[in-house]
Amino acid sequence: KIMGNNPSQFKGEKLPVETISWNDAVAFCEALTKKERVPNGWKFSLPSEAQWEYACRAGTTTNYSWGNDITPKLANYKDSALNKTLEVGSYNPSPWGFFDMHGNVWERTADWHGAYPRSSVTDPRGPSNASDRVNRGGSWNHAGPNLGSGSRPIRNPNNRSGVLGFRLCLAPAR
Repeated sequence: KIMGNNPSQFKGEKLPVETISWNDAVAFCEALTKKERVPNGWKFSLPSEAQWEYACRAGTTTNYSWGNDITPKLANYKDSALNKTLEVGSYNPSPWGFFDMHGNVWERTADWHGAYPRSSVTDPRGPSNASDRVNRGGSWNHAGPNLGSGSRPIRNPNNRSGVLGFRLCLAPAR
């Protein structure tokens, strides 16, 4: 509705939107911010890589928000053999109530790819420029170990694929 089209390979009212570039996701965030009544000083955006991981981990220190093991009963990934996205919320939420942080589609983040800080930091931002953006969460077409909370594959921001989607956050306008 917001953008007037759905580029997804897999279409359905409750399916995640995929096959979008990083720029497509950012344009959606900007359009939604203009359309919705957002509190002054706030906007819809992609989460930073650190924000995404914090939400995914939900206070845990394990590979996944539910523990260290993964099975097709816990997430939609390659071993599930479904070969497509599923409706959002088809699996149990994380301890903080987030659905599909592991599997279904890779989620774009706001950050360019760079080395992780070696010291303890709060809400670090990625480098100001690079050639690739960081994605998080894993997808229906990737192996279980790639879905871990700390997994951080990269893609060119122009890449579009049936495994790439995004998650919104409401963030202070900077």
